[in-house]
Amino acid sequence: MNAALRAALDQGYFLVLQLINVLHGLLPFALRPLLYRACGYRVHRSATLQGGVRFFHVGRLEVGEGSLVNRGVLLDNRGGIRIGRQVSIAHDARIYTMGHDPHDPDFVTKSAPVQIDDHAVVFAAAMIMPGVHLGEGCVVMAGSVVTQDVPPGRMVGGNPARDLGERRCTPRYRLKRRFWFAH
Repeated sequence: MNAALRAALDQGYFLVLQLINVLHGLLPFALRPLLYRACGYRVHRSATLQGGVRFFHVGRLEVGEGSLVNRGVLLDNRGGIRIGRQVSIAHDARIYTMGHDPHDPDFVTKSAPVQIDDHAVVFAAAMIMPGVHLGEGCVVMAGSVVTQDVPPGRMVGGNPARDLGERRCTPRYRLKRRFWFAH
């Protein structure tokens, strides 16, 4: 394939991705499952992805029962993101699955999937880096940068995130925040 055709196809792909992101913010909740299906996302019918969530790819995204992804969240699903059940991801969080290798002379991209287990909490403006596994019931404090796996039931915070102790409960809540006009 010649370079001009490849560049045109790449531009077309990013144009379609931008359209998906705009449509997601405009569609009412009742119609969003149609968009998810068309994009190859596996989003449970009881999960809520508010408007303003930004996707980086088609496919490679799973969101489990009752999970809530708030407005302004960036989902870099190029390397794959799996979000379990009853997960709460606060506004403006960033979940990355791809980046560049600074040690490679050609600055090649590398990716690794992110997995977030049931009842995990990611507070506002936290960053989850490629390949991280957030264990069941763990908590990531606001503004934290998580570069390593977080064991189940642990709380982490800071940049880079460090262990802050145990979450002193066994979560049993069910998130129910489906507001028709939440953007």
